[in-house]
Amino acid sequence: MANWLCRRGHAAAAAGLAALGVALAVGHAGADIIAWPKQGAFEACLEGALSSWLKEQAALVVNEDPAAGNVDDMAVAKWTLDTLALCKSRAGSADPESEDRFTKHMAQWRRHIYDLASSIRQRGISD
Repeated sequence: MANWLCRRGHAAAAAGLAALGVALAVGHAGADIIAWPKQGAFEACLEGALSSWLKEQAALVVNEDPAAGNVDDMAVAKWTLDTLALCKSRAGSADPESEDRFTKHMAQWRRHIYDLASSIRQRGISD
């Protein structure tokens, strides 16, 4: 019985270390930077939100978490609209050209997530 607990403890520790490794790798991997027509508070808010969201989504993919399957076009469209509204309220205004670039960037959400996940895997942080 003690041997089983020991093995179970090692498995839990290994899983915890793998999750930590992914979190650290994701923390260093950047999102595709959007070429903004201007860089202000609105655009900085969008970049920050995008970076966090991509890191979360890529971690789900790398960890083969079933929750990664919950992301679809509708969910991303809702997240995009919610993020635009949030950043507009935080920045006080929004540039229509920046909104357009952000929306077009998010239309390629699968590529952005899987590129980041691939980058994490290539670093050998997660298997």
